[in-house]
Amino acid sequence: MSVSWEAQDLFASTNEPACRDHATSGGTIIAERCPIRVARFPAAKGIRELLIRKGDGGKIGITIRRVLEGKMIVCAVARRSPAYLAGVRYGDEILCHEDEPLPGIEMERMRKMIEHNSRNCVKLQTKDKSGERYVTITRDVEKGYGFRFVNGEITVIRPNTSAEQQGLERKLQIVEVNEEVVVGMSDEDIEAIIYASGDSVTLCVVPVKIYRQLFASLSPVVDDALFLVDM
Repeated sequence: MSVSWEAQDLFASTNEPACRDHATSGGTIIAERCPIRVARFPAAKGIRELLIRKGDGGKIGITIRRVLEGKMIVCAVARRSPAYLAGVRYGDEILCHEDEPLPGIEMERMRKMIEHNSRNCVKLQTKDKSGERYVTITRDVEKGYGFRFVNGEITVIRPNTSAEQQGLERKLQIVEVNEEVVVGMSDEDIEAIIYASGDSVTLCVVPVKIYRQLFASLSPVVDDALFLVDM
């Protein structure tokens, strides 16, 4: 999905001039197959107020799930989508939609709210997933990145490495690598993404305990469609 950066006033950047196409309206468009990195800036208490312009098909590119506690949690974010560029991430909670609180709301009511929203943008209030940290690690010629992981969980931190200096710890779960969600991927696939990133890599990690609770609540269930809604 291609999205106008200027029209949405979103934070995105690329060092590749070839990745920037110019639409007739003067807006900058993200070219297909262009690698993008989107910085998610810190938010007070993890709460974000977002006004997201709709993309193709009137969608912003997320799927949300209603979990047992009645919370609305983001269980999928499409790359290059308006929501992704605005900073919405896997595991975030949607607190409000157009100023209406969502915790405890019925899914049918949620679907009608989305269906009847004829505006060209969506107003959301979101909350970052608990305990998340972003850590940027530089690769050492001799020691590599300085950490090991099993099933996505950090198990070893080598001393005197960038990983140790940046505060990476054991019993943290890798959720994203360079803004790409790696939940459910094999260790081999995660490792391939890390090594393809060059001299540095940015990880989003959460405590293993929090991750297991989050992942369990977002796993598919019987009659899954009843608990999901696309935006």
